[in-house]
Amino acid sequence: MSKSAQEIVAAIAPNEASFKQNPDRFSGFVRKVTPTRVDFHWKHALPGKPDEMTINRHGVVCSRRLFEGQTWFGYTLDPFGEDVSYSATNDVAKLMLERFLKRPQAV
Repeated sequence: MSKSAQEIVAAIAPNEASFKQNPDRFSGFVRKVTPTRVDFHWKHALPGKPDEMTINRHGVVCSRRLFEGQTWFGYTLDPFGEDVSYSATNDVAKLMLERFLKRPQAV
């Protein structure tokens, strides 16, 4: 069964403490929010897929890893699993940015 963007976003806890309090409810948690990106952990990553990811300000879901003291980002296909469509992945990125990058609205 295909997962919707709303289901995926609802399954990502706002922080690690919330995730640890109820690990059966959540599939991941937000590690860090900056003005340009949301870093999060996804516990259901398939073998060979990243479990540490970033959604950048352009709405691209990237893998994230440390290598030789630097953070490297890379595009990844099917970051939430093969049962999640490309359009749903884009919707997840949009919803996550709206939820966590609380930008002031123009008046």
